Amino acid sequence: MEDQGAHPVMEALAAKRSAIIQEWLARTFHTYPEHTARFLLQETDPFRNPVGSTLTAAFPVLIDAVLGGADAAPVTGALDGIVRIRAVQDFTAAQAVAFIFLLKPVIRDLLKNAGQAAPDRDALAVLERRIDELALLAFDLFMKCRERLYEIRVREARRRVKILLKRRGVEGRNADPENGGNGEANRPIPDSPVLRFPDSPTLGWKRP
Repeated sequence: MEDQGAHPVMEALAAKRSAIIQEWLARTFHTYPEHTARFLLQETDPFRNPVGSTLTAAFPVLIDAVLGGADAAPVTGALDGIVRIRAVQDFTAAQAVAFIFLLKPVIRDLLKNAGQAAPDRDALAVLERRIDELALLAFDLFMKCRERLYEIRVREARRRVKILLKRRGVEGRNADPENGGNGEANRPIPDSPVLRFPDSPTLGWKRP
């Protein structure tokens, strides 16, 4: 599908870029508990509100990617900042990237309010394809972040076991294969064949 037919709708949405960003932010913040959402909306200090600050900085980059295409690097960087935060919060993978799909009703509602109750289907298809690609890229980044977190936790657990064994005077016997141990405590963590994802293709924007 060619993107040229989507230009009139893209231009109409570009004129409402700020309104789209603000509405998308508001809907994303309201996925948090009520008191947290209120804080995210009202607190402007980036040190006190890193979540709100990160989302506020990233959303303009993502909107530009959806409306007109963008280089892969800034899009990936914007998404990476968001998913790094969500990876350490109590989100499943689906919940962590669900905020991207909130952009679809935001766009549809804005077009409807602008008198385009039935916008060109090809235009919407282009927009929604780009949104889907953002979600896929965010999912890949999220899983890589979670994988790194799991590896850090495993290493920390092994470090604590090693310290405990050392205190009890059995480190050599249990950790050194030459002394009858199996060496598990010092074995490096293998790469996970399940959680390794290839670089996500960014079909909706230009590669540098």
